[in-house]
Amino acid sequence: MPEIKPQIVDSIPEKNCCGIIFARLMFFMSAQTVEAGYLINANENIVNKLSRIINNFYPETELNIWNNNILVSGNTFALNQDLDYDSLFNLPSYEECCKLTLLKGLFLINGNLYWTNDTNANSKGYSLEFVCKEDTYQPTLDLLDYFGFKLKTTSRQKSKVIYTKNSTVICDLLVKLGAVYASFEVQNSLAIREIRNLTNRQNNCFESNINKTLTASNLQLTAISYIIDNYSIDYLDDNLKDVALVRLANPEVSLNDLRTLLKEDISRAGLKYRLDKIINIYKKLKGEN
Repeated sequence: MPEIKPQIVDSIPEKNCCGIIFARLMFFMSAQTVEAGYLINANENIVNKLSRIINNFYPETELNIWNNNILVSGNTFALNQDLDYDSLFNLPSYEECCKLTLLKGLFLINGNLYWTNDTNANSKGYSLEFVCKEDTYQPTLDLLDYFGFKLKTTSRQKSKVIYTKNSTVICDLLVKLGAVYASFEVQNSLAIREIRNLTNRQNNCFESNINKTLTASNLQLTAISYIIDNYSIDYLDDNLKDVALVRLANPEVSLNDLRTLLKEDISRAGLKYRLDKIINIYKKLKGEN
């Protein structure tokens, strides 16, 4: 499973409008109001990114970080002014860079990429999804649509799920989210899987051809041996006799290889015709025709 979220976190700016948008979203989705201020629990990458953004824009606050928690306390007046949750998803008011930051943040909290055993040819085994609550479901859909991504939707217990199993869409979306290296890893994995599947198909085809060759050869040998044992090789005309003797001497070779061992120049179809004729003679002699 490629590491996605650290790459996305690293792609988020810390000192412009996008930094403030990211902070607002993280407070909206992860913060608890406590007596000292705000307590946020998130993974280490998000906590470190958020602490740097808060230091950049709200230096008067105090930060305490431990075990993937960050406590924001002290003078939070300026921060409180920016935490306008009612307008957080007013998408028309944002520049494109901030819309993308919102989408990145929504994936960091709600999104995941899974490796699955799905054998659908269009999927190749990957599934990307956003598992949203009611308040983030429509904004996520709108942001995906804005950036040209049409994902499927479903419900799972009390959550709304936005997802895709299309490997091309997954790779394109990962690049948009800033997880470029993860996209490369997915593409490499898909390429390796495709090569492996192609090799398996070729091996299966090769084995099938060998089995067909051996089955046909066994029937030809049975027919030739029966004729020789019961009627002698001279029962066959000269053209069939030459073919029969060469086949007896080379029981496992293919028709293409067998024809090169004959004294005369004969096509593969011509050789097969003669061998089939020997089989028909054998069946008539045994009363099967």
